[in-house]
Amino acid sequence: MHGLRWKELEENRSMNCEFCGNNIRGEPQAVNLDGGIFRVCNSCARLGTPARVPETHSVSRSPPRVGSPIPVRVPRGNYSPPAPTYDEEETELRSDYSKVIKEAREMLGLSQEDLGRKINEKPSVISHLETASMKPDDILATKLEHFLKIELFVPVEDETETA
Repeated sequence: MHGLRWKELEENRSMNCEFCGNNIRGEPQAVNLDGGIFRVCNSCARLGTPARVPETHSVSRSPPRVGSPIPVRVPRGNYSPPAPTYDEEETELRSDYSKVIKEAREMLGLSQEDLGRKINEKPSVISHLETASMKPDDILATKLEHFLKIELFVPVEDETETA
């Protein structure tokens, strides 16, 4: 009887929006916000795009606990190891990064809008990078390196020898 009571409490327990923190009334919405999938209230659902959450095939049919991550299925064969992390002391952003990005984009025959769409960035970000009015952070630089097949971070010694 105690186990049944606990299950009832779990099912009736209120859930908080993972974005604003407010109590969710009704069914939580699964949305994609800034590249992550969150369970949110109806008010915050308009801030993202609807996301499909794969059903998990677990033994327990109880709803996920509040604060537990939404399971995301990774297809087999599409796994790639995490991008290398760059030690700030050993590598640095190359001085001609804007030229390298623009040339690589043009070699692929892509517009700034096309490249932005492919790497999930705004076209204005690509424009700022190509005019050197903005430096890419590590995450953006890694996305560009991977997609354009270029090197934006070079060893400190190489940069000083070529200068």
